[in-house]
Amino acid sequence: MKMRTAVVVGAGPCGYVAVRRLREKLKPKDLRIVLITKDEYHYFPPLFADLALGEVELEEIRAPAKRIAELYDTEFVLGEVTGIDPQNKKVKVGNDEYSYDYLFLCTGVSYDFEKVPGLKEHGYHTYTLDGALKLKEALKDFNGGKVLLLAPEFPFRCAGLPFELAGKLLYLATKKGVDANVTITLPASKERIMQSMQEIPMTVGMIHQKYFPGKIEYKFGKVPKEVTENKVKFEDGSEEEYDLLIYMPPNRPPKFLASEEEFLCPNDKRWLVSTFPNFRHPKFNNIFVPTDAAMPCMRLPPVGVITHAAAVAAADSAIAEITGSGAPIPFPNQVPLVADLGPTGMMIVFEIIGKEGNVVKTKRYVSLTSPLIKSMKLSFYLGWIASLR
Repeated sequence: MKMRTAVVVGAGPCGYVAVRRLREKLKPKDLRIVLITKDEYHYFPPLFADLALGEVELEEIRAPAKRIAELYDTEFVLGEVTGIDPQNKKVKVGNDEYSYDYLFLCTGVSYDFEKVPGLKEHGYHTYTLDGALKLKEALKDFNGGKVLLLAPEFPFRCAGLPFELAGKLLYLATKKGVDANVTITLPASKERIMQSMQEIPMTVGMIHQKYFPGKIEYKFGKVPKEVTENKVKFEDGSEEEYDLLIYMPPNRPPKFLASEEEFLCPNDKRWLVSTFPNFRHPKFNNIFVPTDAAMPCMRLPPVGVITHAAAVAAADSAIAEITGSGAPIPFPNQVPLVADLGPTGMMIVFEIIGKEGNVVKTKRYVSLTSPLIKSMKLSFYLGWIASLR
């Protein structure tokens, strides 16, 4: 079998899963793997919220990214990708170039922190390590009041995060013995994925109401125009005061792809283009895009478990092609989404029921609620990181 080269860009969960899957099925003599990342550490992003809330410590949520390469006979490149030449099958990192037979774009997203005037100056978030550490400091001095969870755009990465944060913040306030309430605001959207977001309060509302009666309010169709020190002004003329503002930053494509039209979703340039169910680029068949930065282009949510399954599906497609072993393992029909709502946890089943063109048709339903789910979720995340140390 001819030796091939797979270049994987990004050492987050997507890149880690892709590397692991490729190496499990293909030996180094058959596939050379090059892992390129700009980050020295591998993080599991959902743990940033737990770090901010004081449930875990920094060293528990990260592992050296190089460890992935060491475990799976992979070359490791620490550097930032500056461009891709798909015609000549090359990835550019500074002045260096890396040739590939297969390319896996596991890049995640970038964030537009300047989208809303005043948002960055007055708000906090849990989407980066720096953001989580700043929120952790702010929560040390939080002695109750109104928490505003603000989403300037939709969709955003980890669609259920505001609903999880609402429960977790109120649970923290209860343990601190302070009084607090939460308002969640989400912008309007005609997209089907937004309609599913409006169903979330129906599923988590019973839990929120049970543990925090009258403490959480949901408001839809709210697009922020300006943020001041203690107030958010919306485009509809309304205002919301707050004592603590936490926001979901608007998502944008990775910087090195932001102006590459062939890699952007045709209907929404905030996201990358990909195809379901094998997550190949629609034009370049040897490029896979299983990152959460591409999921909304297929009307899939940009959440970790979907990206995990996508990375496996993409790797299996390449493996089947390289080995000539036939059809790859398909993308699963059901994916469980697990939420930590503070005092308890909830499992939602995300079911794939078909697709129209490249738009995936889905439905969701709650399968289980239990405090054990909360413990299981955190244990899984911490175990994931511990396995790489």
